Amino acid sequence: MNHYEIVFLIHPDQKSDSEAILSKYCDQIKSSNGTIDRSENIGSRKLAYPIQDCYKANYCCINVTCETDQIDDLKESFKYNDAILRHLIVRKDDIETEPSSLLKQNQEDGQTQLEEYEASIKNDNPLKEVTKTSEKSSSDKDTEAKEESDQLENDSEEINMANENNDGDETVVEAEGESKEDKGAT
Repeated sequence: MNHYEIVFLIHPDQKSDSEAILSKYCDQIKSSNGTIDRSENIGSRKLAYPIQDCYKANYCCINVTCETDQIDDLKESFKYNDAILRHLIVRKDDIETEPSSLLKQNQEDGQTQLEEYEASIKNDNPLKEVTKTSEKSSSDKDTEAKEESDQLENDSEEINMANENNDGDETVVEAEGESKEDKGAT
């Protein structure tokens, strides 16, 4: 018997059925004398690129010990299930029973979101208002940056106009000097 890690992505519309889908595949493996070493519903995560116009998917991970024939049957069932966007089956050398790094990362992200939510409640600001405040501050920063760039453009135009006036004055002075020399020479 071989050890495998199976990761599959469930369509976001089927998010509520993800536990049922996960248990269905676990039961399929158990029914054919395989063992489930680890079964995780990691949760919804952002995709690196859109798949079938979906930007998020529900990730599931199963570590199993079974025969190659059972894996072939599982691949076939993934192929004909519209709820499964993608799947990956990797053969492993050892049994893995500890939580996966994806699950740990998702829990840390969830903890961060929970801390932000608790902080917003402590400050008597709903989470949406906190987001709006940060959006306003970024738009205020954009406005200030635009005003500064406009001021720099105005300053550079004034300098250019002053240089043009100075160039014109020097030309006039030189022309007057030449005309005096021309008069003296004649």
